[in-house]
Amino acid sequence: MDYIPTPLISEELLKLHSPITSDVDITDFVPYIVIAQDLYVAPVLGEPLMDELRAQIETNSLTGGNSALIVKIAPVLAFYTLYQGLPFHWASIVNKGITIRESENSKGIDMNDLAQLRRWVKDDAERFTTLLIEFLCKCRINYPLWRPAEGFKCCGDVIGEGSTRKGFDSGFYFPNRPEGCGC
Repeated sequence: MDYIPTPLISEELLKLHSPITSDVDITDFVPYIVIAQDLYVAPVLGEPLMDELRAQIETNSLTGGNSALIVKIAPVLAFYTLYQGLPFHWASIVNKGITIRESENSKGIDMNDLAQLRRWVKDDAERFTTLLIEFLCKCRINYPLWRPAEGFKCCGDVIGEGSTRKGFDSGFYFPNRPEGCGC
């Protein structure tokens, strides 16, 4: 049986959380949802939580907590989807090579403009990723399956089974956690 990846967000959430305008055919970007999800969101969530979210989406049985998590994931995934899809929206791969899409009514941007636009989109995506991680840290008791691929600093602890790096232990014990940590 072939593996068909399950996108964590719908086309509607992609539209809602990205700067893609209403006159753009959103289906041009839909194939990049799963690519962005695998490259940028899965390492943050970790395999157990990704598996749980996919299973609940496939069976239309999202819990309240996981619905709240999808709302936090949506901007991250929308911006990374745009980031991944922009080069292929600017140019097309056709039988005879690669062509730049042009219109009679508008002027296409050049490669430098595209690179700058992607940088801005990626900067926003990275900020949304930070907000997602902060949400997961603050609410980590609600997400026991959260085991990111890389270690993330969360309230003084390093979270993540995938990390091969160990945090430095100075041997000092500080009984109080910092204010505003959310844990």
